[in-house]
Amino acid sequence: MKRFFYTLFLCVMLAACSGVPLRSMPRLMQLPSQLLEANPGEFMVALQVDARLVPPPEAVPLLAIKLTPRDPAAFEAVDKKLPLQVAVASAATLGLEAPPLGRRWLLYSMPTSTQAELQRIQATVRQAKANPNYKAGGSLSLGVEQDSLAMAVTDSTLAQTRWETWLQTRRADGFFEVWSGTPAQLQRAAAKVK
Repeated sequence: MKRFFYTLFLCVMLAACSGVPLRSMPRLMQLPSQLLEANPGEFMVALQVDARLVPPPEAVPLLAIKLTPRDPAAFEAVDKKLPLQVAVASAATLGLEAPPLGRRWLLYSMPTSTQAELQRIQATVRQAKANPNYKAGGSLSLGVEQDSLAMAVTDSTLAQTRWETWLQTRRADGFFEVWSGTPAQLQRAAAKVK
């Protein structure tokens, strides 16, 4: 599925993807407000995957942000897909436990250009809220698109291996699990969306 987790206005998608832990729902619901105040350098997505999985260079997850004001004059709408950068770890790191034997972490963070774009979006929202004529409201949807990575898994054995997806918006809060399943499940969901 193109965006395998959403918060707030797209929670219906969570049910369609299954594999989203119920204990994560409260944190996912807080994600839009947290991201608008977050330090972009602390935002990270961690995938625990089979160690045999080697993502192709072009298979980079995207942070999808769609921000629509209730009043179009309040601020410019945003519909962006921002690239993330990857690092690999086979041991405990950043508060994440060491993966079991035969597995590893793919750690995605924001490169400088993506951090700058998120800061611009945050500033737009702050400026709109500071305007005395601001009519509060709008919608914000967030997602991480990783269909390029899931589609890159062509080995049928790897397609059935478990992925665990963890998210961190602030270093002080640490990571929490947002989804688990297989690349095959993501591929089937993506086929239904198309």
